[in-house]
Amino acid sequence: MNRDYTKTKFSFQSFRSLKKGLGEFDAVVECNELAIREFTSNLSKTLDKESYIQALAEKHSVKVDTVSIKLFESRIRQFYIMSVMQKAEQFFDEFKKEYKSYIPEWTDKKDGETDFDNLLINTFGSLKNGIREIEEEVYFGYEYYRFVRNRFAHSEEKDNKKLKLYLQKVKTYKLFYNITFHSNREPNEYKEIDFNDFLLITNIIKNIGYTLCEKCKPNNQILAEIISKKEITTKSNKKINQVKSLSKLKNNSHRYSNAIGNLLNSNFGRINETDRNEIIINLNRILA
Repeated sequence: MNRDYTKTKFSFQSFRSLKKGLGEFDAVVECNELAIREFTSNLSKTLDKESYIQALAEKHSVKVDTVSIKLFESRIRQFYIMSVMQKAEQFFDEFKKEYKSYIPEWTDKKDGETDFDNLLINTFGSLKNGIREIEEEVYFGYEYYRFVRNRFAHSEEKDNKKLKLYLQKVKTYKLFYNITFHSNREPNEYKEIDFNDFLLITNIIKNIGYTLCEKCKPNNQILAEIISKKEITTKSNKKINQVKSLSKLKNNSHRYSNAIGNLLNSNFGRINETDRNEIIINLNRILA
């Protein structure tokens, strides 16, 4: 039997939202990248670049005085990084709220801690453990692009030294990024950020999410407690407990088991048969 169908692949709702948001943004960036490459390709073929730009400006009613093509490309791609990092921070915030709904204990950030560091400390016991669990290549890759984002968003030069140090560190991970993320290039320095950096940081963030889903899955008793309280609101604004609404199927164990399984999958990703049956045992106890 294909293990994909027998292995539980739990996922947090916050991660599913992250993937959806990144997928939508990927499509926008890819289309934008096509436009950039088409523009620069056409520009490289003309002898009078200034006249070409002015003709386009007039055609599209956009006022353009002058532009550095190198700066133009770099700035847009730095914006890609900033936008992706914003989605990552939103994911960390939503993950924290969701995780606390399963396991309420959470230690607030201390001075100097980033949101990501605080998340790793709370989910894995310490920052050292967290870095080991998600792999240092992923952690420092994320941190490098965080400094890139900060430099772009705030024009802060105080972190330039760290930016350079992290760049040298992540460059040594080129083989890891190639094998894990099919990235055939190493991360670029701040002024040379390109489309490949966008692809790399997007994959790094997704990898963080996958790891959190895999290694931070609540146990089946907690999942049973959570699903036992799930409610839906009808068109008449009546709240219905989803599990209790399925109790009418209990006389048909097969149908009941499948219905609970579908409910679990819609809320928690994909739950295998063994975990599903254990959750049902816990549900019967909770709702007895």
